[in-house]
Amino acid sequence: MQGVLQKLFYNIKLKGKTMLIKKLNEAIDILNSLIETTRRDIENIKKANHQEVFDNIQTKEGLAKYFSNTKNDIDLILARRNKPIEEIFSNEEEALFEEFKKKLIEFNRLHKKFSKLAISVTNFYNTLVQQITKEGSTNSSFKNSNLSIKA
Repeated sequence: MQGVLQKLFYNIKLKGKTMLIKKLNEAIDILNSLIETTRRDIENIKKANHQEVFDNIQTKEGLAKYFSNTKNDIDLILARRNKPIEEIFSNEEEALFEEFKKKLIEFNRLHKKFSKLAISVTNFYNTLVQQITKEGSTNSSFKNSNLSIKA
């Protein structure tokens, strides 16, 4: 009986490690997708291809949700291990966790860059619309022009 319990415990422990490796790889893959999409979005903002940026919003939101769920799974696996921090990871898991952290930092850096560009474009557009609207209401030659504002 004790041999059966030891084998069962070993399989559960092995499954937990395999599951952590699987989830860390999933998280890294998701981050790689987010990084690549964000890089494309940055380039598209620079080229004024704003429709392509808008088209990526739903994809990025789905990836973010998937990442959040995967991260929660990782947290649960680690919490179940109930070991001191220095014993929580195998060598392979530790290497994957380090890669995960690097990818997370890289995505964070790119996302900040994207956000700054997006805010700059938004501010420029809003200022431009305000100036055109203001000038349009005071400039009779502007009122008679063929320029129309779509907001």
